[in-house]
Amino acid sequence: MNKKTVPTLLFRWKCVLVRRRAFAVVALFLMAIFLLKDPAESALVTPPPTDREASERAFLRAYDHFLENNLWSCMDDLQEALRHNTYFVDTYYLRSLALRRIGRYPDAMRAMSAYLEVRRDDHRGRLVLDVMKDEWRIIKKSLYPTKIMNELFFNTHTINMLFGIPMYTPISLVGMDGIGKLSSSGRHVFVCDTLGDAMWFFRRDEKPSVVRLEVANPVVVLPLVPSESLLLQKNGEVRSIKFDFTSNKITSREEARLQVNVSDAALIDSTLMVVADRTGQSIRFYGLPSMGETAEWRPTDSDTTEKLFEPVAIATYGPFIAVADRGNNRVFVLDSYTLSTRDVFDVELPRDVEWGNQGELYVLSETGRLYARYPIASKKEALHLVAEGMKNAWSLAWTNTGPIISDVSGRLWWTSGVNPGHDDAFGALTLHDPWMEVRREEKKLFLRGTVSSVFHDFIQRDIPGVQAIWRNEVRPARITEVSSSNEGSTLYYSPSPSIDREGEIRYAVNLDDVMEDIAKMSRAGRKMPRVIVLDTRILHTEGQLTLLFSFLMAQGIRLDLWAIGRPASVLQTHISRITLGNTYYSRILETVPFNDSTEWILSVPLPPEISTFGYPSDATLSIFATIDMVRFMDWVPIWPSLIKKK
Repeated sequence: MNKKTVPTLLFRWKCVLVRRRAFAVVALFLMAIFLLKDPAESALVTPPPTDREASERAFLRAYDHFLENNLWSCMDDLQEALRHNTYFVDTYYLRSLALRRIGRYPDAMRAMSAYLEVRRDDHRGRLVLDVMKDEWRIIKKSLYPTKIMNELFFNTHTINMLFGIPMYTPISLVGMDGIGKLSSSGRHVFVCDTLGDAMWFFRRDEKPSVVRLEVANPVVVLPLVPSESLLLQKNGEVRSIKFDFTSNKITSREEARLQVNVSDAALIDSTLMVVADRTGQSIRFYGLPSMGETAEWRPTDSDTTEKLFEPVAIATYGPFIAVADRGNNRVFVLDSYTLSTRDVFDVELPRDVEWGNQGELYVLSETGRLYARYPIASKKEALHLVAEGMKNAWSLAWTNTGPIISDVSGRLWWTSGVNPGHDDAFGALTLHDPWMEVRREEKKLFLRGTVSSVFHDFIQRDIPGVQAIWRNEVRPARITEVSSSNEGSTLYYSPSPSIDREGEIRYAVNLDDVMEDIAKMSRAGRKMPRVIVLDTRILHTEGQLTLLFSFLMAQGIRLDLWAIGRPASVLQTHISRITLGNTYYSRILETVPFNDSTEWILSVPLPPEISTFGYPSDATLSIFATIDMVRFMDWVPIWPSLIKKK
């Protein structure tokens, strides 16, 4: 759009037919209130002055910003438009849509309610308000689930099939010897071939690869950052391993030797590691990087263990530690701060434990069954049987596409995507950067759509059904492309500027500082970030985290956690896992993986004769998309004469 045309054309798109109607409606509404006042008071009241042309110009700037997803600039200009014309009720409509896109649902609903106080017969506005109320309910429910919300359907693979490795590439796992574990970081999977004295590294992306490191009796790999991990061996030796992704090579060196017989291990934060000592019948805590023992835990008499405590697996989720006790057919959930037992429940022959992406705890049994349960939230909740019949299933890990399970030989594998269950499932769609093209003598509107959902893999592999409504007519919309968004940046936030990292660390004491900084950059014309990395020492409230979560989902942003000296809170961890985030356990943080968020390109044919007149509500393009139980909705006012053309 040519900015020079603003004073002459752009604000005149509806200044005669529309704004006079709007002004008249609001003026009559305010006049009625004015006439009801005491005459003595009324004589002293002067209606506020208006500058409708300045207000129109500010509104059009706001509209441009809205289309470009520059939402804070949009709201600034809407405020200016309202300042010039107090009766400009359309500003509340557009403000509500903008607030929804940054996750501020309570403010968005208040703005739409204010709009509907004047436009009481606007059915579309009421629909938008009802949808926002429903979305806000589902968002809060997603953060505090009380039952299993997803479904898993497992497929069986050979190791070559699973990791996309050609059949002629030799991969000869000998077996896990009863202690070897799987672990993962994003799309990276580590397999400890204990009998074969080797650690295998598999990279599941566009260029699948496999690397083997010879090491005696490996038990578990603990990723610190994408290119560095700790490897623990059966005899207690701890090795640092580094990955060169360019040359596809791994190097290692010994860091320490613990006086422990390792059956599993996990990281709590950058300063603390927890190790399961099977023969020592205890859980031991070690400081990092010193590797000095700091604490020990085993069940007390009050835990009523009948047999010897046999810890065969552990997994962490923020400050919580899940411990599988095979000897007593039991699973404990501990608080890392107090080492108190927060939860305990019975499972037959538990072999491995892992946390899912929605805070649920999975338990793999030697019987070939996989169970799930939400610990802590409800003491009465029974185990949910997820799958069975996985003969000799031995170890479980959670990747960014869902769970992955190996049998004890490392030759048979089971995987599943994460699918929605039968309850409400939230999907977020933000439409932006529209353009118009003429194809085969037909005018078509195209929009980019940033898409996000709890069920990431689900939305990446399926094409949704789409319905579009514009000017009260159903338009035959469709998705022309599903791809990964490649715009945006990674932002790092910490209350300590002295932290080592390659690149800029942005200062933030609490989450409000983070959001204010993002708003400042947006006003300066920067695109929304694709990844936010938060130091876990940044202060936050539950309310702030809820608004952060809704913002991340609306914009398809991944939240990574930087666990420096303090474990992430349960809610922080929950939000990070839902957005496919990673947790890093090193003070030195390198460049993190880019976010492979989903983007749709939508195509909507337009009628031959199109007009630019009408209220924003009248000109709103409504998009409805569904994939199974997941629904996506968004609304964009479309005046074709103001849309750029290709």
